[in-house]
Amino acid sequence: MLLLARPSERIRTASEIPTGVELTNDVAIPISMSISDKVLRLRRLDMTYTNIAERLGINPWMAKKAARWGNTQKG
Repeated sequence: MLLLARPSERIRTASEIPTGVELTNDVAIPISMSISDKVLRLRRLDMTYTNIAERLGINPWMAKKAARWGNTQKG
């Protein structure tokens, strides 16, 4: 009687198991990133950072930070 060897199933490590993860969470996005488009739009209308901050309910430092981040994203 002839026994044929069957190929064994390959053992997969945890890194090879396909998984799906949602990486975006609206709560986890910093405020400066989420308002950067609004700040840049208001800056194009020649508003000062102080006026932008009052309008959006933030401080002027946050408005400047949002503008810097938005400008770096534009490339």
